[in-house]
Amino acid sequence: MGLLTKEFYVKWHSNNKKWYEGKGHAFTKFKDEFEVKIEDLQNGSNISVEVECNKCGKLKKVKWKDYKKCVKEDGTYYCNNCAIVLYGSENYRKSRLKNSLSFYDWCYENLLKELADYILSRWDYELNVDRKGNMLSPKDVSYSSGGYEKQGYWFKCLDHPEHESELKSISCFTHSRRSLECKLCNSVSVTNPYLDIFLINKDDSKKYSKGSGINIPMKCPECGYEKELSFDTLVRHGFGCNKCSDGISYPNKFGFNFMEQIRKLKIIKDFKTEKSFSWLKYEYKEELHKGRIDLYFKINTKQYGVEMDGGFHTKNIKMFDKTKENVKYIDDEKDRLCRENNVKIIRIDSLKSEWKYIKNSIMNSELPQLFNFKESDIDWLKCHKYACSSLVKTVCDLWENGLKNTLLIAEQLKISTTSVRKYLKQGVELKWCDYDAKVELEKQYALTSERRSKKVICLNTGEIFKSQTDARKKYGIFSSSGICSCCRGISEYAGKHPITNEPLKWMYYDDYIKSNQLLTAI
Repeated sequence: MGLLTKEFYVKWHSNNKKWYEGKGHAFTKFKDEFEVKIEDLQNGSNISVEVECNKCGKLKKVKWKDYKKCVKEDGTYYCNNCAIVLYGSENYRKSRLKNSLSFYDWCYENLLKELADYILSRWDYELNVDRKGNMLSPKDVSYSSGGYEKQGYWFKCLDHPEHESELKSISCFTHSRRSLECKLCNSVSVTNPYLDIFLINKDDSKKYSKGSGINIPMKCPECGYEKELSFDTLVRHGFGCNKCSDGISYPNKFGFNFMEQIRKLKIIKDFKTEKSFSWLKYEYKEELHKGRIDLYFKINTKQYGVEMDGGFHTKNIKMFDKTKENVKYIDDEKDRLCRENNVKIIRIDSLKSEWKYIKNSIMNSELPQLFNFKESDIDWLKCHKYACSSLVKTVCDLWENGLKNTLLIAEQLKISTTSVRKYLKQGVELKWCDYDAKVELEKQYALTSERRSKKVICLNTGEIFKSQTDARKKYGIFSSSGICSCCRGISEYAGKHPITNEPLKWMYYDDYIKSNQLLTAI
């Protein structure tokens, strides 16, 4: 690259005779043409030569005299546009510095010494060099400089030496438009590393901050459902999986885990979610509605309820045809009914589904004084993680791990058996569990029947039966109610013996044992 023309033909004339004879050429006569090497041309020659830019590679013809002015000692040549980019900014830097403050001076004149020391200590001397490779210091650049090609200057991270240096525009910083902070330090990978489980591209956690509103591909860590979501939405509202969501709001799940931690601290014995009472009914649109308390507990004999007031308290809900005024009316009615029935309601501002926001709301409520706990006693991040998780997956995991009882699962998670069955059905579709609703219903019915049934004894034969149904089937008695009436003393007998034809008399086995014990004692 560089000079492409190597040889040229010129004519003898009086102005070049002496020059070319000095270059070793033998004079013939004026106007004769002769061949010369291109480097032997006179410096002021107007002859056009073909050159190639060593940066952009473009070919062009320039006058020899202009080429000689621009070519470097090593033969490198740049076109006008490339030369401006490469060397114009350097000249511009020196010119601005001459007529203004250096970045070094600006920092100490406008910032506290500690802050100025910190910022200037982040200057990367190895990477901040001029086009010739000479090191630049904060004293060598103007405070209003944007950097080479307006990309900025290199600043390193002191808090995390493993972070790569970043280009920063000091002109933006000095004009209060942009921070010089390390972007990686403010990235999700540092501030919210637990969000990594939602990312399809793990490098996205280094590119964006937790407040980023840019939608990126994410996936549900439970079922793998994919959708685009911003970190801002993820942090404030959770993932909200369209496939395995449990339908319980972020604030309510956050409040549940908070109460669970309070229980484990042995501050309260137990608590209930979605607690309802026969008296907790209010009129709405000329109909009677049943109310529920989000979190209910007792301390000694006093009753308390915690309401996690989410964002719908300030918005009109089209889906349920409720305005914020209607919601306030319902809240007021619930408060009135609870007050009249000695249940103290504590409302937690959960308008923003953000764990720090709800944490601050809890700490500013009556709960810290009521429970006598400190902020550090609670693992708030654990509350957030639970609020972002799916109860569907939790229920299915319990089922698959051997707890194949909807009632016990409901008791452990403090949700209704209806919700447990609903989540297990979702789990079957997601292939998370082997729940069979029909089989389990039959098992529950049999178990319930067994628990409710009473042993009976036939006084005629001394036979003992587990239930009245078994006794009825053995002796062909039309209905179990006849045996029940006999056991309760309402009737004398129920059924007849198939061989002796004598009337059969019955007693509850427990009553029979007690009567025998009484006779023995006498």
